[in-house]
Amino acid sequence: MKSIIFCEGKTDAILLSYYLEKVADWKFSKKMTRNIGLPIRNFENEEVNVYTKDEKQLIIWAVGGVGNFNYAISSVIEATKILEKENAYRKLIVLTDRNQSQEDSIILSKIESNFHTHDINFDSLINNQWSKCNYINEYQDVSEIKLLPVIIPFDKNGALETFILDAICDFGEEETYLVNRCKEFVNGFNLTKYLNNQRLKLKGELAVTLGAMFPQKTFTPIDSMLKEINWEEYKTIQEGFKRLEEI
Repeated sequence: MKSIIFCEGKTDAILLSYYLEKVADWKFSKKMTRNIGLPIRNFENEEVNVYTKDEKQLIIWAVGGVGNFNYAISSVIEATKILEKENAYRKLIVLTDRNQSQEDSIILSKIESNFHTHDINFDSLINNQWSKCNYINEYQDVSEIKLLPVIIPFDKNGALETFILDAICDFGEEETYLVNRCKEFVNGFNLTKYLNNQRLKLKGELAVTLGAMFPQKTFTPIDSMLKEINWEEYKTIQEGFKRLEEI
């Protein structure tokens, strides 16, 4: 069975892959990743990796921003409809940020529209809940597809960085203090050249926090620091990604 997770950026993909490898025993497949055949348009911003578990295959596609979901999802749906049932994608997951004051209904409607154009209509979408529907493929077979939308954070405005910082706070008073001080530090700037919007400030908060947690890795990529944290032990991550264990 084939499943695919669509996420916005490489940081999302790193966190997802770490969690699924640690908690659900998915294994990265270098060989299959090399031959995946998905229509990547920008290798600088996008990333695709393949994982296997028993006879199942999971792809994580960091699409390079929320504006690319439509293209990526459409590409997979078009491929699925011409594949025989045993080779089709059966479970699709869309992981996206909530950003500024967006209600679930607005984001879910945007996700759903990507499927409507391909005559795939779910009865209703609920954040972090599986929905399913049937469709007819090119062989006139009836196939089932399941969709899991995951909008994070679940209970506030923000992005993946917010979700990660909340998770770090779960671990104790010292971590909470560190995160709060780093947030104060970053938000104390009023700059026109750097950190000049809320999205960049969120990224700055995470970067400063990780830099303080792992000063010896300051000159290494952020993914190296992310992999130093035992995310499977954090309550926020466990609750947020619990449904992914059902892939």
